[in-house]
Amino acid sequence: MFSFLSIEFALCFIVFFCLYWACRFSPRLQNILLIIASYALIYLMASETALLCIFAFSIIIFVLSNLMHKFEKYKKNLMLVGVFLTVAQLFVFKFYDFFRPYVAQSLDQLQLDSSGLAANILLPLGLSYYSFQAISYLVTCYKANTETKPLTFDALLLHFSFFCTITAGPIARVEQTKGLTDIHQQPCGMHEQICTTQKRHILWPSLAFLLLALALLKKWWLASWLADSWVNPVFANPMQYHSLEILAAIYGYTVQLFLDFSSYSEMMIAFALLFGFRLPVNFRAPLIAHNIREFWNRWHISLSTWIRDYIYIPLGGSRGGFVKTQINLLSAMVLSGIWHGSGWNFLLWGLFHGFALVFLNTADLLYAKVFKVTAKDAQNSLYRLGWFGKVLGTFITIHFVCFCFVFFRAKTFDEAINVFQALFYNTNNVQWSTNPLYLITLLLLSWIAYPFVSAFVLRAQFNGEQLPKYRLFVPLLLVFVLILVCAPSGIPGFIYANF
Repeated sequence: MFSFLSIEFALCFIVFFCLYWACRFSPRLQNILLIIASYALIYLMASETALLCIFAFSIIIFVLSNLMHKFEKYKKNLMLVGVFLTVAQLFVFKFYDFFRPYVAQSLDQLQLDSSGLAANILLPLGLSYYSFQAISYLVTCYKANTETKPLTFDALLLHFSFFCTITAGPIARVEQTKGLTDIHQQPCGMHEQICTTQKRHILWPSLAFLLLALALLKKWWLASWLADSWVNPVFANPMQYHSLEILAAIYGYTVQLFLDFSSYSEMMIAFALLFGFRLPVNFRAPLIAHNIREFWNRWHISLSTWIRDYIYIPLGGSRGGFVKTQINLLSAMVLSGIWHGSGWNFLLWGLFHGFALVFLNTADLLYAKVFKVTAKDAQNSLYRLGWFGKVLGTFITIHFVCFCFVFFRAKTFDEAINVFQALFYNTNNVQWSTNPLYLITLLLLSWIAYPFVSAFVLRAQFNGEQLPKYRLFVPLLLVFVLILVCAPSGIPGFIYANF
């Protein structure tokens, strides 16, 4: 399969990069080239079906957005039609396999022929991400005044199919959005970037190559090693492993998922910078979050802000009192879990995170009432204990996240239960196949070093362009060579591309 990590992609990228910047005199021509490249990539990574799906979907959204602009009276109805169609297609493609057995059983009970049901439906590449972008775009068109014109057809095609966002996000917005910022913490709406008439420039090239090197290191070396050496073998057959080995694999999966997804996001941000675009940052050191609320402000930021704006707030947000707010929050997190997958394990994953947020908010409210402090002071109550409070909060948060991710990693609810059974019962009756203390110690040391590494990367993001190019070239070249030599064999896939 064609992959962002393949030699074929690297060669095609270099050729296209030269062609793209040869047309720097015309941003619209560059947009057309990006559309062609993005559609070619969709075809190579998926199939012609995925290609037709996104093209037909783009036509529908384009027509609806222009009708909304033309017929002010029917804007809301047209927006609702667009949102309904988007959610409907997302529901059919993502949940067909889950509901098919129940539908077939019902048809059989009614003595109707169920053989016509398809065995399965292949999820088109990027469906979830461009569907979310479409809902955001429709709402933006609904709120826009009559003087604001919708995107042209080619601009909309690029917004939905841009190869830097199509596979696994980030979920880009047309307009600037609170909480969504680029790598320099500046707002980054796509409208002005796509529709610009000014010549584009390569943005922060030294930083882009630094991000590429970091992404390859995290994905091709670290995440792949964790997956092959610990996570995959243990989750495939947990009953054969000692409890400490299972615990190490649970920790390892959380780190693997973070390395995998954050490396993908950094790689796409780097590619976008090389083409003159700024994408929103998806991760801001989530594994040092002091509570679950802060974790969601740092983890998959483009999704969490989307859930806030298009699920939580439309449900009522914080309006309607404390209890109603917690119900809205819980509902939003459950829907987030269901989006990740159709199994009961994903629903439980969302439910657990929802209950954790509700518990945290309730505890803050009680603390504020008992100690007569403001809501903000209540939220920061652990900080009163100094560094110990911060470490304690992070310790509790990371363990909660790790154990919840068991439901995320398992293919079914039963598999998740098997992992927990093995964790609690395989203490004496199973011998170690490998020494899990090695990985646990390594992960603990990495967790301690993580804030310092994160701070270093943050400084590099702001100061990378100040370094002379010759000083960056040699270390980056050495990193690339080291990654290629030490990386596991084969081309690993990205986990979030499956969603």
